[in-house]
Amino acid sequence: MATLKLGKLYQAGQEFLLRSTDIYDTSVKQTLAQYIASTNTAIAGLEAALAGKAPVSIVADLTARDALTNVITGALCWVQDASADSSVDSGAAAYLASVAGDPAVVTWTKVAEAESMDVVLQWGNIQGKPSSAVADIDDAVAKKHEHANATVLAGLSADGTSGNLVYNGVELGGFTGVSVGSSLAGATDNTTQLQIVVEEYDPEASE
Repeated sequence: MATLKLGKLYQAGQEFLLRSTDIYDTSVKQTLAQYIASTNTAIAGLEAALAGKAPVSIVADLTARDALTNVITGALCWVQDASADSSVDSGAAAYLASVAGDPAVVTWTKVAEAESMDVVLQWGNIQGKPSSAVADIDDAVAKKHEHANATVLAGLSADGTSGNLVYNGVELGGFTGVSVGSSLAGATDNTTQLQIVVEEYDPEASE
């Protein structure tokens, strides 16, 4: 049983002890002993909830980071001046702790750095970029729909039924080309198509 000792108390000239069970709080309807017990339970629950939680530390430099004690796996450390790290040109960096085996041996892995938060990436530093020059790429994009004979191309289509070539609304038919014969009468009859007839030339007939 808990005992609350408030100096020395006397009653009728005799010293007596005032126990926590003798003090009662009417607002919470608990004795002091009950209140202390519930408070201890709450503290124990808070300690259990915080146990094993990885903290975040803020230190001035890498030396201060390496001097941290009781570091657990998953702990984060924000180093305000991480320039001693060869991978950091200047400014701050964040590190993640890993502890395996000896708790005094901590491996810190960089997970972020301040200088990369506002990085400006130059074309020349991009790996796997196209071999074409930037100006050539821009020019190709600008001309992606440009054709010197765009007007002619726009006039071409196909008849939906016959499939014949159509130019400016006029169907050219299923055949275009040269029709050859010994005479006009002997040439293939292509009266509905554009027709060029070349009579066969007989070199002996001209002698």
